[in-house]
Amino acid sequence: MALAIDRSGPVGGGVSADSPRGARRLAWGLGAAAGLVVLLTLGDPGITVDEPLDVRPGRKYVELALRHGLGFFTPEVIDRTYRDNAEHPPLGRWLLGLASKAGEPFEILIRGGDPTGLFVRSGRIAPALSYALLVGRVALEGARLGGLAGGVGAGLGLFLMPRMFAHAHLGALDTFVALFWTLALLATIRATDRRSPLIALTWAGVLWGLALLTKIHGWLLVPVALVWIGTRLGLRRGEWGRAVLGFTLWLGAGLGVFALGWPWLWFDTIGRLAAYFGTGVERSPILVQYFGIVYRDIEVPWHYPWIYAVATVPVGLLTLGVVGVMVSWLDRASRPWLLMLGGVIAGWVLLFSTRVPVYDGERLFLPVFPAMAIVVGSGFAWCWNRLAGWRWGRLALAAGMAAQAYGLVAVHPFGLSYYNAMVGGLAGAERLGLELTYWGDAVDERLLNRLVREADSGDRAALAPTLAPMQGLTLTTPALARREIFLGDQEVAEGAKWIVVYRRSAYWSREIRRLVESRPPVAIRERQGVWLSGIWKITGKMDGTN
Repeated sequence: MALAIDRSGPVGGGVSADSPRGARRLAWGLGAAAGLVVLLTLGDPGITVDEPLDVRPGRKYVELALRHGLGFFTPEVIDRTYRDNAEHPPLGRWLLGLASKAGEPFEILIRGGDPTGLFVRSGRIAPALSYALLVGRVALEGARLGGLAGGVGAGLGLFLMPRMFAHAHLGALDTFVALFWTLALLATIRATDRRSPLIALTWAGVLWGLALLTKIHGWLLVPVALVWIGTRLGLRRGEWGRAVLGFTLWLGAGLGVFALGWPWLWFDTIGRLAAYFGTGVERSPILVQYFGIVYRDIEVPWHYPWIYAVATVPVGLLTLGVVGVMVSWLDRASRPWLLMLGGVIAGWVLLFSTRVPVYDGERLFLPVFPAMAIVVGSGFAWCWNRLAGWRWGRLALAAGMAAQAYGLVAVHPFGLSYYNAMVGGLAGAERLGLELTYWGDAVDERLLNRLVREADSGDRAALAPTLAPMQGLTLTTPALARREIFLGDQEVAEGAKWIVVYRRSAYWSREIRRLVESRPPVAIRERQGVWLSGIWKITGKMDGTN
């Protein structure tokens, strides 16, 4: 049976059936609710690998800026600020540093301080607020395209994606990337239909500049903007001169913001730009476990990003997304924006299907999911409108959307380990040999408090695996510090009395693997019947013999 397109609603981008004010209230209400839930659960996941690496420089930026004032912009201070952390632009780290500094007094009051001096949990406030803004913006776009039902579907669609929700808890760059990329993309798409498209495109370029200042992913917006501006202003209207000028203004505004916002590039510009663009190439490969085989990141099979884009989103949301794509295609003359979003989603996944390094499941292509949520909202709105007059049908649709929260609740606070029903959840992922956890979030405070209770003061302990220097030490909690227990990195595991292990098994040493397979743990953290982290006590040799 063919899909019937209902053109009585707001399919062309305006909110004709619902007031714009109501759409805004709905959108920002959803965003505020999502942000509040994240803030209330902010301390639940363990400290992940990259969080100290991003929060520490951010705190340094703030301290040096406060100390030097305008002198911060001298070559000597700029060099001291950025030299050891110039692999990424600074915007995300500035936000983390500001949040960490601002939240430090409250963290001391609530938790008794941070023995590491980093106050990572306070830094997490910045991505939590960014997530609230992202949910609100996605919901607003959904409402503009599909009325209030589209806004609800898009906002809830993003909120109920467990891995997006999990990233919002973490003091790393990834939520910022998703936010600024999405803001710039939507502003660029909207700009060509404004009364003053050149002004709108300049503003969109400013947002693109913020995306550039967050991570190198921002450059992927250039071909998107070129195609969209050329198509909408050039081909559609025949205004090629305006299209060229609009793209030039967009490009110039973005590059200007990028240059002004990263003082590191003001000196030795060519050499430092070359180093920046070479960051993703000149580094050690990262190991990835995929269907039971360990690959280097540049050797992962082409279908890796496709599997993770599908397997990490609840099935009901995927179904609504398929409906949204079909409706948009059948009514493509009225829904070009949604088709562009579909193209952006496919483009991201296609890029990571090449020899580009890819690892950590969904993390490197996180901007796919806000775009996907808007498409989900379109599908939800179509179903909602088709069920008009059938109360039980709408109740069933609403119940189905609410049921998508199951995965979010079932795996929290370890949402980075979520797999949907097509995989069979975490148990299915374990059988298939997929990575069960990749960033160390499963080593949470609850597990470490068990170590406090079991160990004697001053006992030697180690974390395995460790993917960055001093990763174990950055997990030190106030309770561990009071017992003089400090986690060492995996290299010191052989002489330790306690080993804390999380299941990124591609990086387990042979001794750690034998230990895990031969001895029962003292304690574990598990979800859906699958253990994700645990504590082992060493009484003999680590290979299980005495």
